Amino acid sequence: MKEPNVEATREHPFRLQSGLPKWGYAWLLLGMWWLLVGLAAAPVGDKVWNPGKPYHDSLLVLFIAPALFWVWKRRGAFRERVVGSADAWLLMLFLAWSALSSAWANYGHFGDNLFVAVYVLLFVVTWAAVVAGNSQWFQQLLFWGGVGLALSALGAVAMFPWRTLHTMMWQEQGRVVAFGALDNPNLAGFAYGAAIVWLAQTTVRGRWQHVIQVLALVMLSIFVVMTYSRATWLAILAAQACMLITARHGHVKLRALAILGLAALAIGLGGWHYVEQRGMSYRPQIFERAWELIRAHPWHGLGMGSHYEIRVDDQIWTHSHNAFTHNAIMLGIPAAVLWVVMWLIVGWRGWLFRHVATGRCLLALWVFATVAFQFDAPELMQKPSVEWLMGWLPLAISMGLAWRVRDSQQHHQNEVDA
Repeated sequence: MKEPNVEATREHPFRLQSGLPKWGYAWLLLGMWWLLVGLAAAPVGDKVWNPGKPYHDSLLVLFIAPALFWVWKRRGAFRERVVGSADAWLLMLFLAWSALSSAWANYGHFGDNLFVAVYVLLFVVTWAAVVAGNSQWFQQLLFWGGVGLALSALGAVAMFPWRTLHTMMWQEQGRVVAFGALDNPNLAGFAYGAAIVWLAQTTVRGRWQHVIQVLALVMLSIFVVMTYSRATWLAILAAQACMLITARHGHVKLRALAILGLAALAIGLGGWHYVEQRGMSYRPQIFERAWELIRAHPWHGLGMGSHYEIRVDDQIWTHSHNAFTHNAIMLGIPAAVLWVVMWLIVGWRGWLFRHVATGRCLLALWVFATVAFQFDAPELMQKPSVEWLMGWLPLAISMGLAWRVRDSQQHHQNEVDA
């Protein structure tokens, strides 16, 4: 199959300079960076998966305000691309149904859920526009986001033995955690694992950036190993194996081979015994109970924001530890199928664009998230969280690559017609 042409055009309608002043796009990029790094740096709330009000309030200023201004100012250009994008229509249909399902939910309010749906849409189209308009900026954004998370991982490892807020149980188990929304070993493993995946695919220039990239990957890898999150380990191995097989650049294959080699060494030195000792962690039983909930409300689900419990023996969980079954429980089978279709489009587009850095990043993140979603991190319809890194970021990259090809083709056609 012919590879899509993603060469930059001389005048691109989605360049940030054309829609925002210099201080405006710097402000927006800072907000996008903080959306990634703030998960681990913002003050923690009263629950381990809640990064706290300061983080979300800061995003209103740093991300939502400049993003809304940009989308409104260039509303014609955004409207044209959204209307002409099949996956954008699928996303809007999914979000509309999610918000509507609040009408029969057993918890939550329509206004709050509508805000989350709009938030997701704004996030996806804004990040897609950055991918479409300037892939180098997007690569730098991911690079420095990964570096920021690596620094937070370094601080978390150094301070872990002396922390007491939400870490006593994890200290007893020897499982390291980070800060903010990542004050949980599984969520922290997913976030830092995603950073490993995208950082390993990011193309950087200059000796110092290469050194920083290697050091960041080492620090993130140490942290992820110390979380003892088996789902994260498996997801990283699957993503790197995919890159080893599909990547066309030697340095990408070399990084993937190095990570896989270190993983094999860790498994040989005792990692496999740890995985075997912990067993399946009730996942088959949880999956069975989840299907009972799905069969009870197959068409419309419980409704967005609903609360439910899964009980196995004396264990109780408030979600199904699987993004696919959780969507079906909350929104019904039709909406879950709709989301799967969107997700498959993302994976297919990552495969088509695997010959460029952004496409490789998309494919690797898609493989990582697909594996991780089988074990945890199910809640996609909420304010920015770890799930955003794994669910909505790949969709935004996918949509941005599609917009970039379309704009390039239109620009080429205009040159021919002229």
